[in-house]
Amino acid sequence: MRLAPTLLLSPWLFLTGLFPAAAVAADHCVDVQSRKGWQQLSLPTGKIRKVGYSGTWSVIAGQAAPVGPRGYSGQAAKKLGPLFGYKFDQSYAFGEMLVRDQAGRIVPFAEFAALAVNSRDPAGVYAFRINDKDIALWDNAGAIRICVSMR
Repeated sequence: MRLAPTLLLSPWLFLTGLFPAAAVAADHCVDVQSRKGWQQLSLPTGKIRKVGYSGTWSVIAGQAAPVGPRGYSGQAAKKLGPLFGYKFDQSYAFGEMLVRDQAGRIVPFAEFAALAVNSRDPAGVYAFRINDKDIALWDNAGAIRICVSMR
């Protein structure tokens, strides 16, 4: 008896087939490059359902291990200590993702994510960057993709 070949489908393909394309269009994303300064993302009127990220970056390609949006901590942060003058904002960790809202306030990504989900109307233009001064961006590597899912 000969068996027909089995077609394997990923769960993502299956789910996207069930929902209209408009459901996917509710995501607003930006790839925040570690070698660029402020990079913008516009959000429409509505309610944020979820804020997520993927990817990593480094403040010194090949010398500092890649990290996520919380930046360097522990021994890795200590190793970068002598370079503290290159931080864009001394209040936050080296390599941390910073977010600037339309009023010009700067907060770390984790705080932005928590506040955005609880905001009545987060509509507006936000800017994202790595916590590294413009003059020091040249030796960075990587990018972190930010996606905001709206209801």
